Amino acid sequence: MIATLVSGLALGLQPLSEQPYLGLILRDSESGPVVSWVYPGPFGGNGFGSSTGIQRSDNIDAIYLGEVTDDGRIVIDSAAAFNERTSALPVGSILTLEFRRSPESNRDAGIPQGGPGGEVQRLTVTVADRDTWTGTITRGLGARVIPELDAGQFEAALLEDAQHLGISEAEGGLNALLALLGRTLDASLDPNMVPGVVQGFRRPLSLDTVGAELGGLAYEVGTSGGGKAEIGALISGALDVAAPEGEFEMVQDSEWRSRAQQLVRTLRDSVYIYNEHAPDHIAVIRASVDLAPQFVGQGLHQLAWIDKFWELAVTAPDPDVPDEIRSAVQGDVVGIMRLRDDRIVVIGGEGPNTYDMGRLALVYDLGGDDTYNWPPDAAPRGSPTGIYDKGGNDHYASAADFAGPGVGVFGFSIVEDVEGDDVYESTTMGSMGFGLFGVGVILDHAGNDTYRNTGPGSGWSMGAGFYGSGLIVDRAGSDTYHGEKLVQGVGGPRALGGIIDCEGNDTYKANGPSFGSVYGTPDVFVGMSQGFGMGVRGYAAGGIGALWDLAGDDQYEAGEFSQAVGYFFAMGILHDFAGADKYKGNRYGQGTGAHQALGLLIDGAGDDTYWSMTAASQGTAWDLTVGMLIDHGGNDKYEADGLAQGSAAMQAIGVLIDVSGDDTYAAKGDACQGQGGGNAYHYDAEKVFSFSALLDMGGGKDTYSSGRANDTIIGLGARNEATPGDSPLHGLCDDQ
Repeated sequence: MIATLVSGLALGLQPLSEQPYLGLILRDSESGPVVSWVYPGPFGGNGFGSSTGIQRSDNIDAIYLGEVTDDGRIVIDSAAAFNERTSALPVGSILTLEFRRSPESNRDAGIPQGGPGGEVQRLTVTVADRDTWTGTITRGLGARVIPELDAGQFEAALLEDAQHLGISEAEGGLNALLALLGRTLDASLDPNMVPGVVQGFRRPLSLDTVGAELGGLAYEVGTSGGGKAEIGALISGALDVAAPEGEFEMVQDSEWRSRAQQLVRTLRDSVYIYNEHAPDHIAVIRASVDLAPQFVGQGLHQLAWIDKFWELAVTAPDPDVPDEIRSAVQGDVVGIMRLRDDRIVVIGGEGPNTYDMGRLALVYDLGGDDTYNWPPDAAPRGSPTGIYDKGGNDHYASAADFAGPGVGVFGFSIVEDVEGDDVYESTTMGSMGFGLFGVGVILDHAGNDTYRNTGPGSGWSMGAGFYGSGLIVDRAGSDTYHGEKLVQGVGGPRALGGIIDCEGNDTYKANGPSFGSVYGTPDVFVGMSQGFGMGVRGYAAGGIGALWDLAGDDQYEAGEFSQAVGYFFAMGILHDFAGADKYKGNRYGQGTGAHQALGLLIDGAGDDTYWSMTAASQGTAWDLTVGMLIDHGGNDKYEADGLAQGSAAMQAIGVLIDVSGDDTYAAKGDACQGQGGGNAYHYDAEKVFSFSALLDMGGGKDTYSSGRANDTIIGLGARNEATPGDSPLHGLCDDQ
């Protein structure tokens, strides 16, 4: 579908406001051109169907331009013919579509197919303009220049193996696939596209270089004492945004706030924006090109300044505390500090205090077991907001959407907790370590802490960003992270969402029970967590969702689309630097991606266990995507179902690399351990196959459920002459 979509969008230099838009994507089939997708717009699309009646797999027979007459009937015999005819229509003109719904059609099929028969129907619409109904995808990078990526550690070995086995130059082989991924990127460039995504598509076999560069910045955060400069460098590097220099005019709260929040709500429950709010959603996406760099840049400036701010806050507290401030605190208030913009910093005493953060913006607490509450009616405040707590076992609780500890909504917010076993919890979305057109940070220096975001109203929390950055940096202790969906390192468009946990034996869970399987699988839940990057499919490129754990024997458990997964021009990263770790996942997990995306799981050392069920896991990829799992050391165990362990399908790249140790690989079916799946999605248009690879680079006692042998290299997959698109080409397994 992507090739047809791109051809329909790339209409030259004519202003978008003058380009015609229908939102109807066609695909050629054996029964002629059929509807592949229906976008919001004149046809009222919602993906597979529409409010006007047209739906996926309907046969398109003819169109009429203007009045419907026998002489005016234009036969449509291909998707290209439809695009050619409709791309020249003036905005505001009338188009009538003639279509049939064959009794043999199936709108829910993986690849839409029409069929013979069906009643002829006609549908008349007014041609809209492209600017109103399209987001930022395909609009180019603008003036931004993104540097080329250096070669990764394993690129040369992969290219050498592919050359040795004749995969590089083969018909539809690796070289052709790399070129296709490059064309896919170039046709879909977005002014908000983050550097790592651009670089990863341009040099897919060096995806580990993106991971190494961002992992290095995260490591600097973890080993620097949680310095604000290092946090700022990570955000700036990931998002290609800089803090303004010198004097600058503060960007004030925005008229876009409510609409941006509604967009996040929609994308908590869907990857599409096909609802009654679609026009507003698209407007927010377009406005983000100007708004996101402004608010993120301002947040970076305030992050760099916040330490000096706290120093000033406690130098000379004013003992004259207004009644409205004192009534918002239960416990001892030492004094306040008045700011030039009439905001007030509350200085709490060393005893236990309870703060109503719905009424307070800035708190400096000298110690004690404190409670910070954001009640249900708490609303995002102007920038900056924050808490500095010097000690105690503290409790941070939010009952409000888009408000809570370290939540920067069109602004900047930080919570810095110096010591104690702390609890951060919420049941709402955007409520903990979250940045929406802004920067939100939780920096916890010590203690065995608990982070919890659960329930049917939860999500976009615990280190999540959307046109901004939300980070949790936990410097010490064995910590527990418990969420359900869109938590623990989630990056939406032009966003970095992440967790950096520096030490301890940590537990991460995002596996139900509130959000059932995307595919309706019983007793399975969707996670979209633990390093999940997400774009707005068809409208906006995604950002980077990352989970960096620097030390300890850690446990990861998550549902579908979790543990280093990308979706639609986004990147998911899970990088565990050391320890004997356990990964438990589900469909699309552990270094994978779907629909033009990147997923990278890196494990540094230790005897690790990877377990995943259902499909598409452990260095796999689906549909113009790159998925990579790299384990650098230890005697590791891999267990998964089909399409797993270095396997790709639908013009994608899936790679599993294990550098050393005696390893065990167990998987079901043929599409595993270096052999891919089918390639029907884009074969007819591109004549290109996928590339799958398993490289085991050390250890002489590896075992494979597929019967692969030690110390051998073999090519995998065979051409299906009857239906070439179903061929599981090209793959390899290299055990060294």
